[in-house]
Amino acid sequence: MALFTLKSMSDTYRLEDAAEDRRGAKKLAQYRVSSRAAYFPAFPGERYVPFDAVTRAFSKNSSLPLKGTCGKAIPVVKVRLFYDGEFYQEFLLEKHQQADQLLDALAAARPEVPIERETRKFEIF
Repeated sequence: MALFTLKSMSDTYRLEDAAEDRRGAKKLAQYRVSSRAAYFPAFPGERYVPFDAVTRAFSKNSSLPLKGTCGKAIPVVKVRLFYDGEFYQEFLLEKHQQADQLLDALAAARPEVPIERETRKFEIF
């Protein structure tokens, strides 16, 4: 028995068998992605964004600063899933291929959801 139950980020959509769905989800960096939801670590326990709640999504090149304002940063791809109208959840991934896997799972579940993909590769600064 799990210590904490999985919680949906959406107020309107929940998976009745979220624990079973998460067990079958594929690992994608520190996240898990199934055909019905994207799972991410949170405190306490773990949370998920059900694909039924997603209204739009995009990926974008970004960076993660290493030490304050010294200028050093790690390039990452940010995937943002909008749900319930005004809310969103971001997923930070190392590679474009990982971001595409997350967006492909969303597109397979909900083909009508508008998805914008970053096509430019990282620029070394």
